[in-house]
Amino acid sequence: MRRAEWKLQTGKPAEALSANYRLDCDYGTAVITCWEKGGIEPIYVCESHAKQLGPSRGYSPEARVLTAESENKESTIKREDRIKTEELSGTKPKGASSPEAAQSASDQKVGRGASDGPARTRSRDLTFGNPAKAMVDEAIWNLATGDYEAYRAALQQGKSASEAAQAAGGQLAVIHQKISDYALKMEGVLSEAKATISAGETIDKPLEQAMLEIIGSDGRSDLDKDAAIQQLGAMQEWIKQGAQGEMTALQANQMLLRIGEQLNWGGSCEVSEELKAVYRAVHSNLKAAICTAAPRAQNFLDRLSNLYAAKSELDRELVSAKELTQAVR
Repeated sequence: MRRAEWKLQTGKPAEALSANYRLDCDYGTAVITCWEKGGIEPIYVCESHAKQLGPSRGYSPEARVLTAESENKESTIKREDRIKTEELSGTKPKGASSPEAAQSASDQKVGRGASDGPARTRSRDLTFGNPAKAMVDEAIWNLATGDYEAYRAALQQGKSASEAAQAAGGQLAVIHQKISDYALKMEGVLSEAKATISAGETIDKPLEQAMLEIIGSDGRSDLDKDAAIQQLGAMQEWIKQGAQGEMTALQANQMLLRIGEQLNWGGSCEVSEELKAVYRAVHSNLKAAICTAAPRAQNFLDRLSNLYAAKSELDRELVSAKELTQAVR
């Protein structure tokens, strides 16, 4: 299996992935078949498969995937290649990636039916993690979600969230276990990193830029500007929690986790849209800095983010199912 080098997503140009990105190409998996059938979630593919699949759908005729050799020449994918791709797409591999299996994966991978899948996907901010990708990458889309009553009862008995998840079983148990496993591996990799990360560049810079934009905005009163700037100051203090100057990769990762929790890993939360934009900028800076300081952390970081997002989605669905059951009673 080749490493993924390109991100393709409907309505957006093809995006080159960092050389530190270590996940395998999605081609031949259920994710690709779902994408070909109209799915809106991004796919991650190698150079050759990016050429076969062609430009990101719905972007424009000029959308293109550039190779390292042709990047300066800005040559487009030939029309003949796209025609061949369309012909090839009619012959899909059998087995796990067949249309039937892929449809089942699409329906079940986040514990919902196909009818409401796209709407719920759009409601999530995939900056902080992709729950559907976690379900496929970790091969847990075909499991039951888990027993919410057993989970709640275990928590009431004083058990930890991880222990309660094991009592619930299903996807919930696997997600908690995998988060624990990857977190330990991630900590080991980050502990070995010698490079440091600048708090000023990763955190202070985007916050200062946001403050300047607020100060320069014409449609806000001075009182409103002061309140917004105070919010950003409080955010800055909360994220850094005393860190100044240079940080270790471990410290940066702790900040990344705090932001993810605050934003419910892309799910619904009470943070304003204005502050969400700033959180996204800081989150992206921290993630990039961590991967630069510790390249081997990229795979664990991606998988953990997706698993946390899947956990957030699953928690919401379990609670919704519980409320629906109570309403019916």
